[in-house]
Amino acid sequence: MTTNPASRNGSYRSGFTLIELLVVIAIIAILASMVFPVLGKARERAMMTQCQSNLRQLMIAATLYEEDHKAYPVAWPDASWNDPAGSQIWYRQMQPYLGRNPTVSGQGVFVCPSSRQKKSAGSATIQLGGFWGFLTYAQNSQINLGRRDIGLKNVEDPAGTLLFADTDGWDAALYPDGASTANVCYRHNGGNDRSTDTERGVSGPRRGKFRAQAGFIDSHVESLRAAPARLFTPKLD
Repeated sequence: MTTNPASRNGSYRSGFTLIELLVVIAIIAILASMVFPVLGKARERAMMTQCQSNLRQLMIAATLYEEDHKAYPVAWPDASWNDPAGSQIWYRQMQPYLGRNPTVSGQGVFVCPSSRQKKSAGSATIQLGGFWGFLTYAQNSQINLGRRDIGLKNVEDPAGTLLFADTDGWDAALYPDGASTANVCYRHNGGNDRSTDTERGVSGPRRGKFRAQAGFIDSHVESLRAAPARLFTPKLD
């Protein structure tokens, strides 16, 4: 009786053939192609949730500011106010209501986690914080642009008037779709920081308009597909 040279004590050596290995690799690749998009969507949902949380905190801070000053912060100061340091702009005025120094420009809850831009054309460096690196939201341009007397008493439609929304970080003031300076940024659910109507020199490929997050005067946060002028006017319309 002869003994199989591939066996010893009745046991056989086992291993993968090349075909079996290729099949395993193919299965892993198929599973990865199914899992990665799900993980990507989960990550985007998490960043959207954080963005909404940021806006809620900004709305609370703006409400406290309004209670103290009987007016909302300044979207952008008038040139005659002689404010070269920008201390009167909303993203500084609200810092004390968020437990921070009023000399700090934006940062923290002023930045959407989905905002990712190249620092400059041709650069491989990606930064958070919008075009200037510290701001990705803007304040409604119809509330205290060049003035500082509009408060809750002047808003006839709190639930239909937005105060802050996603932007690419170029402007401190926010303008509606259709305006020559329209800058609401629809970066969520597939967009990016170039998902605005107005080009502001943001680097990277341009994607379509998807969703923008916005905080309204009554403190609710809403996901927008469009930002028409009626959402900006304090009047009931």
